[in-house]
Amino acid sequence: MRHLHANKWTSLQGLLLCCCLLWTGPSAATEPLLRFAIYENLDYPINIFDKNHVLTGGLLKDFGDQIAKKLAVPAVYALYSRRRIELVVLQGEADILCYSSPAWSDQPKDLHWTIPTFPQVERVVVMNDKPGVENFTTQLEGKRLVLQLGYHYPQIANQLNEGKIRRIDLTDVPSMFRLLALGGADAMVSSESEIEGYFKNFPEKRSLYKVSKIAFSVVQTQCALSQKSVWKLDQINAAIQSLQDSGEIEKMMRKYGLSMR
Repeated sequence: MRHLHANKWTSLQGLLLCCCLLWTGPSAATEPLLRFAIYENLDYPINIFDKNHVLTGGLLKDFGDQIAKKLAVPAVYALYSRRRIELVVLQGEADILCYSSPAWSDQPKDLHWTIPTFPQVERVVVMNDKPGVENFTTQLEGKRLVLQLGYHYPQIANQLNEGKIRRIDLTDVPSMFRLLALGGADAMVSSESEIEGYFKNFPEKRSLYKVSKIAFSVVQTQCALSQKSVWKLDQINAAIQSLQDSGEIEKMMRKYGLSMR
């Protein structure tokens, strides 16, 4: 009977061991991820989507993939509207949001901010048969300037307030280009990424326009890391610094026709 009891105990131990393995399996399979929040309305070159609006490439995916590679974990991407994207990072639904800035954030103190990543460069565009605009404070005076609705332009705020520059507000970049081509404006201001995105969609129109060589504005964008993320700011910064030191970030920018300043 004692021998039979021992066999029963051995069988019970085996059953318990199997249960433990089954219990720990899901935890072991749940590897750390780096969850990126992506702007759903930013197209080429920042984001590249397929016909089903699934993210397949672009500057931010290239960048995110490289950061995740440095951390030796998979990167996953979820699309959000501008209205929601910061909230999901604040709440910890996503770990990180890149191509952002504390100056653009509603709650910058509630997020961890990385070292600078990519510059967002704005330039002035005119028709190719018009004189280029490189001295903005003087050359834009008396001009009709197309700007994006709701955006602030401190470089020329005084001229706008005094009516020395006539501001025309539009909501999207293609409309800005069209108005310029139709003669409804003398110049427009937009980011390099939006300008390149337009020329990517309409390559035949590139020769019609002239883009300023001097930047109208430069914002050094950063990544916002959720304070609820398992990842630490030092880890993300180290990955970004490595990409900068190796020249990988500049290589990404050149790949999409963007400049570092």
